[in-house]
Amino acid sequence: MQIYIGNLSEMTTAHQLACLFLPFGAVQLSHIECDGKTGRSLRYGYIEMDTLNAKSAIRKLNNILFMNTYVDVAAV
Repeated sequence: MQIYIGNLSEMTTAHQLACLFLPFGAVQLSHIECDGKTGRSLRYGYIEMDTLNAKSAIRKLNNILFMNTYVDVAAV
């Protein structure tokens, strides 16, 4: 299942994002979208994990404070 994570800090890396989700189960993919010209973070990304663990992660992580911003977490 793919999970959208929005309102990320510009400093968040894909590794840090994956570490946030690891307590809920294996992370198959962690990706932060970046501007093609500047390489700067667009402040959103995606995680892929199995459906059961993803649903639990969405419930627990939506609107938590992560790296000084409240993140939006939702199923895609």
